[in-house]
Amino acid sequence: MDQNKILECMEEIKAIAQSQQNRMTKEEVHRYLSDMELKEEQFDAVYQYLVTNGITITGFHPSRTEGPVLSSTETMYSGEPEVSTETDGSQLQENADAPRRISKAERNLELYRREVSALTAHSGAELSALWDCFLSGDTSAKDALVHEQLDKVFRIAKTYEKRGIALDEMIAEGNIGILMGLERIGKTPSDFRVDQAPDLKQINAVIEEEIRLAIESMIDSVTIAKDWEHTVLAKTNLLHEAAKYLAEENGRAATPWELAEYTKIPLAEIHDIMGLSEDAKNISKTK
Repeated sequence: MDQNKILECMEEIKAIAQSQQNRMTKEEVHRYLSDMELKEEQFDAVYQYLVTNGITITGFHPSRTEGPVLSSTETMYSGEPEVSTETDGSQLQENADAPRRISKAERNLELYRREVSALTAHSGAELSALWDCFLSGDTSAKDALVHEQLDKVFRIAKTYEKRGIALDEMIAEGNIGILMGLERIGKTPSDFRVDQAPDLKQINAVIEEEIRLAIESMIDSVTIAKDWEHTVLAKTNLLHEAAKYLAEENGRAATPWELAEYTKIPLAEIHDIMGLSEDAKNISKTK
């Protein structure tokens, strides 16, 4: 079995699953790998590999969720099933009581929260004085003002958790939003004063708006990229299946013209997909 081919398929399946909120059924996996003639134990290795990459496979119940991913991929290639170990009740209880290993993203998030908690918050009068300095053109107050908003970034990012983007990535974008807000305020400082005092209510509204704009912009970009990737993968699979069918029917490789007529995908788009996909190796580029 071609290791590069199956790894390529794994990446495609992972991308498709990500567009489906990291969920996929066993039947879908079988369909995407139907031309590889895998044995059932090899499919189990595929499921295990996907699960260890954060994808939920409906109908599959892994015997273990930890362990090296390499052993699962080796099973795919060799055709030999992984050696399973029998566990009694005490071992299962021990595993259940063992602390869950946290991901790198979770560790980074916890470190961020600790750093934010360790920062000294300024009182109302101190915060007003810092903003007064900033509005007067003293940029030395900028770092302290940024630190004051970090907890706000975490709180706002939490409201977008169901959008399928890692919390630490949204926080990173939200932190950029703080800087954008400070830049916006610094351009027209007089607009953020009331009776010569800093208008903290308006200032906070602008900072929060910029944080949300930064996070939402990042979410939109990721979503558009995933949608595009999913569309390309779907059309690539369609072309691959069409090429196999036409080759069997005609006794030769299908031409792009024939594929365009059969799939109703524009010819120019077929050429673009052929340039992106390894599956295009099976398609004749002659007209």
